[in-house]
Amino acid sequence: MAHNNYKRILLAAALLTLATGAPAQDDDFDFLFGDDEVEEEQTPASESETQSESESESSNDSEAAANESDASATPASSEESEEPEQLDTIPVEQTEPQTAGNAPDGRRVIEEIVVTAQKTEQSLSDVPVSVTALQGNFIVDNAIGNLVEASTYVPNVRVEATSPTSPQVFIRGFGTNTFNPSFEPSVGLVQDEVFFARGSYFTQSMFDLERIEVLRGPQGTLFGKNTIAGVFNIVTRKAPAEGAESNVSVLRNNFDDQRIEAGLGTALTDGVGVRLSLLEDNKAGRLFNSLLNRFEDEADQSAQRLRIDFDNDGPLNWGLIGQRSETQVNFWPRQLYNIDQDTFDYLSNFDPQIESDPLNFQTSYNIRGFMNIDSYTVSGKAVYDIGPVLGLDGLEGTAVVATSEIDVNQFQDLDTSPADLINLFGDLENYTQDSLELRFSGGGGAPFGLGTGSEFVGGVYILQSEYAIITGIEAGEDLASYAATNDGQQLASGGALPGLPGGGVPAGVIGDIAAIPAGAILEGDRYTFDFFQRNETLALFGQMTWSINEQWSVTPGLRYNAEKKTVDSAGFSSCQGKEAGQPCITAQLVNGQDYDFRGIVREETNVSPKVSVGFSPADGLNFFATAARGFKSGGVNSISFTGEDLEYEPETATSFELGVKSKLFGRSLNLNATAFRMDFDDLQVLAFNGFFFDVSNAASAYSQGIETDLLWLTPYRPLTVNASLGYLDAQYNEYGNAPAPISEGLNEQQDLAGRTLAFAPNWQATLTTTFEYTLLSIPTKLNINARYQDEQFTDTDLDPNTLVPPHTIYSASLRMASPDERWNLTIGGKNLTDKRVLNQGLDTALFPGVFLANQQPGRSGYVSFGLQW
Repeated sequence: MAHNNYKRILLAAALLTLATGAPAQDDDFDFLFGDDEVEEEQTPASESETQSESESESSNDSEAAANESDASATPASSEESEEPEQLDTIPVEQTEPQTAGNAPDGRRVIEEIVVTAQKTEQSLSDVPVSVTALQGNFIVDNAIGNLVEASTYVPNVRVEATSPTSPQVFIRGFGTNTFNPSFEPSVGLVQDEVFFARGSYFTQSMFDLERIEVLRGPQGTLFGKNTIAGVFNIVTRKAPAEGAESNVSVLRNNFDDQRIEAGLGTALTDGVGVRLSLLEDNKAGRLFNSLLNRFEDEADQSAQRLRIDFDNDGPLNWGLIGQRSETQVNFWPRQLYNIDQDTFDYLSNFDPQIESDPLNFQTSYNIRGFMNIDSYTVSGKAVYDIGPVLGLDGLEGTAVVATSEIDVNQFQDLDTSPADLINLFGDLENYTQDSLELRFSGGGGAPFGLGTGSEFVGGVYILQSEYAIITGIEAGEDLASYAATNDGQQLASGGALPGLPGGGVPAGVIGDIAAIPAGAILEGDRYTFDFFQRNETLALFGQMTWSINEQWSVTPGLRYNAEKKTVDSAGFSSCQGKEAGQPCITAQLVNGQDYDFRGIVREETNVSPKVSVGFSPADGLNFFATAARGFKSGGVNSISFTGEDLEYEPETATSFELGVKSKLFGRSLNLNATAFRMDFDDLQVLAFNGFFFDVSNAASAYSQGIETDLLWLTPYRPLTVNASLGYLDAQYNEYGNAPAPISEGLNEQQDLAGRTLAFAPNWQATLTTTFEYTLLSIPTKLNINARYQDEQFTDTDLDPNTLVPPHTIYSASLRMASPDERWNLTIGGKNLTDKRVLNQGLDTALFPGVFLANQQPGRSGYVSFGLQW
């Protein structure tokens, strides 16, 4: 009954506003939003990153924070209360001190949330798109060390990062498998206002963070390029404007993983601060190689960030950031499963311990693979307050300039078996980008004198990048024995590796392989891809929020994008007998042909519009409706075996959102919900061909669903509840030439119209309960977290062997700290029930019907200790 009354009141208010233009009064909604006035006598938030959990210090030092995902909102406490139980706040840095709302009766209220999701600082409740923000302290409290873990707290977001250089990031079911590097990611990455156009950067910057904002749906109006599915907007911690600060934290778990983060900042002069932050992340690994006696996911990352920030009361503020990261990984962290008997008998000759359990963290292959990643970025930002001009109340100009480079070299066992059959080498992979953004923002009167005012942001964005890769496949010394196996004979009988072009491996190839003397090394027998691409992008963008009255606003936006790609692409075989006219084994095995195309040019232009309508019937209640178009450019396949059909076309998306953002019951409950529909045309897809992924435009698809999240400061003062829920229905409209599961035959196709997309579970949910007490004068926090994920396919062909079942992961932590937060100690556990599930499964090379598995982490316990002064 109360729910129906609530809807009737909101509808009546909306109709009244439309009919009369009279604003609804706040006291009309007192039953819902609280009938008491929030005191204006409020204490500014402290600029300290940490905060005492004692009652008095909490009310005086609380800093504005919180997030739409409810994982990071900051509760404010009453100054009048003397209760020993007090909820710790999760701070977020603001340019202007925020005030903490304290109700006269001592109730806790949620502070305002400030984000930069629209290129200007705004209250999150005013942003007319679906946004989730994870604050820095929430990330630390839950021991989140990468975007894979962070994504589990965001509804309808999925990140798979088996490879640090080719993570797969999905929002609302749409994303890109960047294992084929010609594909640019559908989900954009922005860090400190710099857009990065390669998926490799998603693994480079997860330390010393202020917050992570996740924007769902097309974000092409304001952010970079190709942000057709959404954006991860990362904000790092600023340098102090006055005084000095330092911190260090050490986390270690039962697997001997160790993560050290440290930071040192100080004000050099009035308004000029410098901060140096460091990361040393050493992962001992989980996946044990029984043949090589090592862990295949062992990794070491060393990263540093230096930033200088100038922020004072003058018209000019600026900042400089330099960042460097080095990563070394044993590679690759996969294992075979669903091994049939004949394959098992053959591989047992090379390792008697070979087995087929994908959930036991054990693998067996013979190549000591590796991946080395080096990256650096230098960026600068300047903001100038121009002041009133041309009738505007204020005009501000912003310039962001950046240069970045990332280098990768790698070598890995492509057949993932103890036999030496085929290997992947990467002699060179280099990406560089230079970018410049100039924009102006401000506010003033309403257009044509209609309404109460307007705010706008607009400018120009330029990106120039170069990408070069030399990689390929080389033959191993055991191919001769493989030719006599059932798998080899299956290929010789007219079959083919899954998805390979050309209709099958010629029978003569098997004969050539069988003629190789046993144990001979096919030294130098390779098929190589040589790819270079230069990209030039120019974009003009603009967005304006027009306040029609106190309740209604309209936000139109537009982006014009012009892009030019110039590509050189070649594929060629090499072997000792090639000059004498002898065939190269590797090229024949993959049906590879020599080709060399120079100066391929692709030029594309696009206009991406957006419009949002906002309605705020009362303080603390905002409705929005948004329609947007998104665009992702086409390109040239960088890894083709034949040189045929190299180019693929752009894809487009249309999105509709209807949402509400609310602060209820005296601002003690934030409840946000968004319903959406997204339609993609000319969807760029990757089909695994046994070695790499073939690229094509093969489908149209849609996704629709809901995203909700809440934060509740419960009447029981020590308890805070964060929760999120996502429902997703993502299906292909058309995909008639999709790869079929290997069980239907080699190189078969299927029609996936009406079938689900991979990496698109129907339901996702998180629940985090936080209890805070003061025990023996020590503020203590207990976090209990449950994360549910529905079943999902993890390969495009929807093979049942790649289906991950529904599962729930439980985690918990107990944090103790000194009242002044000089020290803190956390004891925690992840995946407490040791739930064993796959992260991804897909077809493997040379063994039809056998699959590759990557496993989600099992149970782990950890201890972290931090100091700051």
